[in-house]
Amino acid sequence: MLSARHTEDTIRGKTAIIRISLDGGVSHTAVPLINRLADAGARVVVVAGLGNPAGDINPALSLRPFTAMLQEMTGKPITFVNESLGTGAEGKLAQVPFGEIALMENLRFHSDERRREQVFAMRLSVLGDYFIDAGDPPLNAEGWQAALKKILPEPDLSAPPQKSREEA
Repeated sequence: MLSARHTEDTIRGKTAIIRISLDGGVSHTAVPLINRLADAGARVVVVAGLGNPAGDINPALSLRPFTAMLQEMTGKPITFVNESLGTGAEGKLAQVPFGEIALMENLRFHSDERRREQVFAMRLSVLGDYFIDAGDPPLNAEGWQAALKKILPEPDLSAPPQKSREEA
């Protein structure tokens, strides 16, 4: 079995994109994974889609309101990035330190998310080194999630999480 140190060495200083589901609120199962990645020294980029804005920017479907909930659930500060693709998103993510968490704006604000999945996955892949799909199964099994899994590897998280000094 790989050591916890191996997991930290693998992910430290890297950026991990993690897709979660938000249609029913923040999943409690995704929170330990988000924390584990951040605690191991990764920049954690949380991505999600909400509602059906049909590729249009709809302020009522912004993910910004989930920032406080995610912060409360993880116990860590969350940086909201009001973009999810492109040079603006890249620049804002570069300001998020490793070991911290960023929540990106609603992926469904981009029409490519459903119509041009391969292109969407390529554009999203530049934001990270790893991809973890911790959300509900996508409606389209061949959608951008499947394409992104072919581009970015999943980090090796086989080692058990390392306990903090307080827990030991």
